[in-house]
Amino acid sequence: MTDLTWPSTQPTLHADGLTLRPWRPSDAVAVYEACQDPEIVRWTTVPSPYLLEHAESYVGPMSATAWVEKTAANFAVTDDDGALVGSFGLVRMNPGQGVAEVGYWVAPAARRRGVARRAAAAVTEWALRDVGFPRVELLAAVDNAGSRRVAELIGFTLEGVLRSAAPGRTTRVDLAIHSRLPTD
Repeated sequence: MTDLTWPSTQPTLHADGLTLRPWRPSDAVAVYEACQDPEIVRWTTVPSPYLLEHAESYVGPMSATAWVEKTAANFAVTDDDGALVGSFGLVRMNPGQGVAEVGYWVAPAARRRGVARRAAAAVTEWALRDVGFPRVELLAAVDNAGSRRVAELIGFTLEGVLRSAAPGRTTRVDLAIHSRLPTD
């Protein structure tokens, strides 16, 4: 990572009543339960059916390896009570090109409380300000009005639509591409 400042250990971020921290093995059951939600399955790339083994891998070796290899930065998001409310992070990073993509899901019980807006803003600010990425992207299915609204609320610019850009559950989907730069 030539011009980026990548910490040796994953930081903990704070965002208006939310804590974004590294995953722990004890988070696996909460992740498993959240990923049974049809909306998470619909709008993300989590495996379906989502098994406990998937969650155990995600909160353990998958996220730890991604951090060390600088391919992703996955954060558990908890509320003031310590309850898991979502998964947020930089899901794809290309340090050579200076681009990272924000990706996330919000647990069903935590929706409509501003979790996505607050946590996505925190991850984006960290990526731009502290790590030094010159560009952060947020891609959302064109029909995913909630995620597209989050991008708009936290200052991302809609750049266009990538047609048939991702495999969906039954057919390929168009993705709206949004970006933020440090100067935005």
